[in-house]
Amino acid sequence: MNWTTFFVSTPLGFLSQTMLSILAAALVALLFWLASRFCKGWLMPKLCAMAERLHLQALGILFRSFTKPIPILILVWGLCTVLPMLPLPSLQTQIAWLCHTLSHIAPLVCAGWGFWYATDLCDLALNNLSTHLDLKTNATLRSVLVKTYRVLVGAFVIVAVLDVLGYPVTGLITSLGLVGLTVSLAAKDTASNLFSGLMLLLERPFSIGDWITVGDVDGEVEDLTFRSTKVRALDNSLYVLPNTSVTSAVVNNGSTRTKRLYRFTLNLTFDSPRAKLESMMSRLTEHLKADPTLDPDSVLVRLTGFNDSGISILVNAYVLRKGLDEFLEIQNRLNLDILDLVREEGLHFAMTASRVYLESQESEGKNA
Repeated sequence: MNWTTFFVSTPLGFLSQTMLSILAAALVALLFWLASRFCKGWLMPKLCAMAERLHLQALGILFRSFTKPIPILILVWGLCTVLPMLPLPSLQTQIAWLCHTLSHIAPLVCAGWGFWYATDLCDLALNNLSTHLDLKTNATLRSVLVKTYRVLVGAFVIVAVLDVLGYPVTGLITSLGLVGLTVSLAAKDTASNLFSGLMLLLERPFSIGDWITVGDVDGEVEDLTFRSTKVRALDNSLYVLPNTSVTSAVVNNGSTRTKRLYRFTLNLTFDSPRAKLESMMSRLTEHLKADPTLDPDSVLVRLTGFNDSGISILVNAYVLRKGLDEFLEIQNRLNLDILDLVREEGLHFAMTASRVYLESQESEGKNA
């Protein structure tokens, strides 16, 4: 529509064409500004509330992140509509090019702006992926996902804008691909560690605070990053393991056990009477089954054989405490109880042949 002709045919026809063009442009600008305010102040909040009410989390995140970009986009469209209406005949060519460019670039930039701040989608993806990530691991994975997500969004917007401006995007992408290939070859080990770290975070063979054994390293996991795993050993030394070595090794996670094995072999002398052995074994079985820290179904006390120094009696049970400190305390108490039981039955622990020989030599020397 020719705005000037429209206004000339109305009672405002006494005004000059320049004034009419300016008034028309101002009216259109006002309409676009009102539409922008309506979108920001009413429409977008209503859409966010609707998504929350319908439990559409992803849609709600997108509505919130686009609350600012969409009103800005409306204002840009208003500018592209108003500028050609202004009485600037000498600048019409430049204005037409500017409006054409802005009308194509603005949607891309606003889309990138909205998706850039929609990083809560990463949290949503993590929650859908796994509900068992510990807080520290989750924070590490989220940080990397957010950075990767924003790099992809930024790269898409830049490439799209360059394409609109007429730059050879295909050649640029090819060049970036060659550069990326060169960098990846130069940083092969780093890339392998990053990928291995991602696998550890996703598969979760262990978490922060777990006690693990990886090869010759035995200790508590202090930190897990995309490059390395830090393990604090029992002597308080810190091992920094490259993630590639962790993923390629057999990992024993001791913290996942629900109970700990308590097992050892008692060596008693060959001259132990059968009645006393059976009495001691029966009393020990009852004592272990009555202990509330042990699994009664796992208690086993059996004479398993004979060795060079004496009679072998296997003692086996599972301790219902998985913490190392608790297990050591219970083990210490049970060992002392067994020592008292053996002595109460009048039995003796077997000694090695060398010990017997030395004691016999000492006794012969005293008799002489």
